[in-house]
Amino acid sequence: MREVAHGTAALLPVAAGQLLTITDVGGDRAAQLFAFTKADLAEFLSPHHTRVFSNSYRLTLGMRLVTNRRRPIMVLGRDGGAGHDLLMPGATRDSLIKAGLSSELGLSDLLVDSLAAHGLAPPKLPDPVNLFLDVAVEETGRLVPRQAAPLPGRAITCRVLIDAHLVVAAGASDLGIATGRGHLRVEVRNHLHPAAQDTAA
Repeated sequence: MREVAHGTAALLPVAAGQLLTITDVGGDRAAQLFAFTKADLAEFLSPHHTRVFSNSYRLTLGMRLVTNRRRPIMVLGRDGGAGHDLLMPGATRDSLIKAGLSSELGLSDLLVDSLAAHGLAPPKLPDPVNLFLDVAVEETGRLVPRQAAPLPGRAITCRVLIDAHLVVAAGASDLGIATGRGHLRVEVRNHLHPAAQDTAA
């Protein structure tokens, strides 16, 4: 089990068949999810390909998350969140400065640092899957991030389908809505509690 504080990221190795649970402890913050296959760092979890593969711009229960080679890498089996986004990029250092958050690191900085700490340097940095972030699309095409009501302990559980290096970040937001400054809890395990077996993928 790992705790991910605001402004940090954590890398965890995961294996096919394991279960990944990410919990928003305070219930008021977004999380950013990345994954790179262990066999090839050039293959990674891609929100863009997941949208095309599933014909949806939102991550929902039962959806398969796919790589940039359109291979399913995870499937969402339990969802106690309030919306998950596949559209928005991560905040950059420049965008955070413009938002008045000059003390915060950009998401790419958090990702690079967490990977480098394990001797990893992928050739490309993907956009994140934004957990616990609800983004509406208006008829005009305008994207509208919506602030969710606090829900302490909300969590998602995914089944891992490909051995991977997983990164969970608690990065700062430049979206103009409160996305929390609390911490995340990340747990990887081999078996789900029997009471929840019927709801897991």
